[in-house]
Amino acid sequence: MSTTFIALAAGLAMGLAALGISIGQGIIGSKAMESIAKQPEAAGNIRTTMIVALAIMETIGVLTFVIAIIMTGSL
Repeated sequence: MSTTFIALAAGLAMGLAALGISIGQGIIGSKAMESIAKQPEAAGNIRTTMIVALAIMETIGVLTFVIAIIMTGSL
């Protein structure tokens, strides 16, 4: 398989992962703000849960980056 196709696949994987993560983070942030507006007394718990969910999503992005590097053979 040509290195061009491998590099294209790695770039496409990173782009799609970034797109999915950014959409997911936007939805999580929006829903968390709605929840805090409806129940201000639960703001601490909602915020903590939101931060954990965002951290997990960022971890997926970093792992996708590592996989893309491994695909290109640069690591």
